[in-house]
Amino acid sequence: MIRHSGSALTALLTLLVLWAPLPFASATPWAVAIIQVCCFTALALAAAALRDGGRLRPALLPAAALAAVALLAFLQSLPWPGFVVSLLSPQHAAAAARAAALPEVSVAHRFLSLAPGASQAAALQWAALAAALLAGAAAGWRAARRWIAGAVILGGIFQAFFGAYAQYKRALTLWGVDVPRSPRLHGTFVNPNHLALFLELGLCVATAWGWWALRRTRDDEQPERRLLLLAGPALCALTLLAGLVLTGSRAGLLAAAAGFTVQTLAAAAARRRWRRVVLSLGVALCGLGLVVVGVGAREGLGRFIDTRVNDVSLQGRLTEYRAVLRLWSRFPLFGSGVGSFHEAFPLVQPEALQGTWSHAHSDILELAATGGLLGLALLLAGSVPAVRRLLTLMRSRSRSEDRAAALAVLGCLTAAGFHEMLDFGLTMPANGVTLAVLAGAALGTQIRRVASLSPESHRSRRDRPASQGLELDQVEAPAEREAGDKRSSRARRRRSEQRPVEP
Repeated sequence: MIRHSGSALTALLTLLVLWAPLPFASATPWAVAIIQVCCFTALALAAAALRDGGRLRPALLPAAALAAVALLAFLQSLPWPGFVVSLLSPQHAAAAARAAALPEVSVAHRFLSLAPGASQAAALQWAALAAALLAGAAAGWRAARRWIAGAVILGGIFQAFFGAYAQYKRALTLWGVDVPRSPRLHGTFVNPNHLALFLELGLCVATAWGWWALRRTRDDEQPERRLLLLAGPALCALTLLAGLVLTGSRAGLLAAAAGFTVQTLAAAAARRRWRRVVLSLGVALCGLGLVVVGVGAREGLGRFIDTRVNDVSLQGRLTEYRAVLRLWSRFPLFGSGVGSFHEAFPLVQPEALQGTWSHAHSDILELAATGGLLGLALLLAGSVPAVRRLLTLMRSRSRSEDRAAALAVLGCLTAAGFHEMLDFGLTMPANGVTLAVLAGAALGTQIRRVASLSPESHRSRRDRPASQGLELDQVEAPAEREAGDKRSSRARRRRSEQRPVEP
């Protein structure tokens, strides 16, 4: 079993990435349970497959940050003495006091979360993401990365074609369940904006694949081979981009452009070829604009055109963000409780925003409101070392395929971070697990370093050619002098023969 644990780990992560988006983005309770079981099983296989901890070391800090957020959520869900709650979060103590003052309501315990059950569920989900990150790092060898990247691209292409077919058939059900009719592409996701985030991840992977193919064929004089290597990533990227446009997600299009820009700049900074990269960036952005106009003039670009200052959607988002910031001001340090947004938002929900809100349209603001400054600090503490590791891999002398893995995840992190400032796509387990596995696989890639030489070895290398040259002179000098004497005597003989004879 241990001998084949590496292959089993690769197969499990590949199937996990392929399967996760299918059952409504794994948002149902039973799908969430399957995702979590697979993540922890993958971590157990990673522990059996690794012979040393070299691959896991770069992913330890990011995984520890995710695990720390899970620990924060778990601690918030535990009962605490009243004086501890009053000391750490007076607002939680005041909420418990107001609840105790209600008739026929008994409050036996004090919590640091407005929804302890939701915080426990969130703790398990954050812990599963940490396990998926470590499992991806353990599968950081090239063959496993190819399978995982292929699964992400294939999953995105399936979503694009499946969603287009459902739109063509005007389907009102998904897997036998009634879903709202939408003119926008949503695939197996109920929300088109959440599908847009998944397609962004696949698009960033396809872009890095194209960069690798371009580097492999830059010195190739056979146009057929160059065309074959570049055709695959180009077709995949265009398909994913077309699906992204048809989702009509404005945040998705902006995030995809941001991810591609960061990938282009990272590739330029690694080899300092700014002129060529700036030109290619301009051409690619122009191509992106043409695809947006040609494929989804109404769903993609049209929604940008219809966005005005007095737009109802825009004004609703701004009103929502102001309310979430007021919620954060009530629980600034530890938040209302990770996962408790559904129960906490009614405290500040304005009359203009009707209905029930399960998540904020910004994962960053939601984490600030539910996890406080501590939650944001933990997320930042895990993101910074991950980005530094990826940039180091890009600047290294590793193989281009290894650097392409770093390039793909740099684009994924940028696109996901930009998108999640305006939406909550990462709350879908399919998107979160896919990003965690991709990031882990890139962080687990070994960096090829040039061995540094000691001063003694430098002196020996510097002195070796001179000594070798001296020995060659001593050995070969007599033979060379003899050959030179013969050449000079023949030349004198030819000159004497050509000289006219005097009478």
